[in-house]
Order: sequence, then structure tokens, then C-alpha cells
Amino acid sequence: MKKTSIAIFVFIVICRSYTDSSFAEVSQSTNPTPADLRGQAVSHLKFMYGMYFAIRGCSEAYSDQAEPNFKPTVTLAEAQQVLRAADAAARSVGIDVDKAWLEISSIGQAAGEALKMKTDDNFKKCQQSGMFFRTITSRLQMTIRKLNGNIHIIEKDY
Repeated sequence: MKKTSIAIFVFIVICRSYTDSSFAEVSQSTNPTPADLRGQAVSHLKFMYGMYFAIRGCSEAYSDQAEPNFKPTVTLAEAQQVLRAADAAARSVGIDVDKAWLEISSIGQAAGEALKMKTDDNFKKCQQSGMFFRTITSRLQMTIRKLNGNIHIIEKDY
């Protein structure tokens, strides 16, 4: 029971950290400065890293425990490939991806480990992690594009 509470707390911290910064974003009707856009990109990147750790923890639980409810909708390999592209795209517009990784990795690792507990709440979080990952990938790509970045995170598949 204690690990489940930790998982919930850590997951809330990650989501809260992201939502605090993304709701502070400049509205569509104004012209955000490059500094504002970089701040948004860093927030998106941190949240993306957090979701990566959730996907990794859920994937490991799915594999180790043979519990299909842990299976995220994004594979670990797919998440790693997208993260490599996201890092390159973020670096290209001056984002310190190593700093962002260091700031979120300990929380993300704890969340990923805590999500391995068999609970209905963790099953739900694991199943939602892929959706959150894809959504934040899209938002990061749009923000990087506004910073005149030319490296694609989401590749065309047609």
C-alpha cells in the first residue's frame, strides 16, 4: 500500500510540474518571446521524460509479471526513438536537454518503479502513459517549430 501511495504522489508531482508551467504559457493571442517558447519547450521535454519513465516502468512490469493491464500503448523502443529525436530537436534551438533530464530523472525513475505495483490505478496510469507521451510529443514539436527548429520529432509515415 505504501508504494502505491508513493506512485500516486510521484505521478501527481510530475503532472503538477507540467501543468503549472504549461498553464502559465502565453496565450495564442499574444506573441510569445523566444524565452517564453524555450520555457514551454523545457516544460514539455521534462514531462515527456517523465512519461518515458512511466512507459519504461509499465513495460518492465508487463514483461516481468505477465500482466496485460500494465502494457502501455507506446512501446519502450518507440519511446526511446522519439526521445532521441526530441533531444536533437530541442538541442537545435538551444535547449539544455541534459539539465532537463537531470531535473526530472530521479522523480521519473521513482514513478516508474512505483507503477510496477499491481493496482487498478497503476493499470490505468500505464494505459494512459502512451496517450500522454504522444500528446506532449506533439506539443513539443509545435513549440520547437515556433522557435524555428527544423528537426522533426514526429516523422511523416506516408
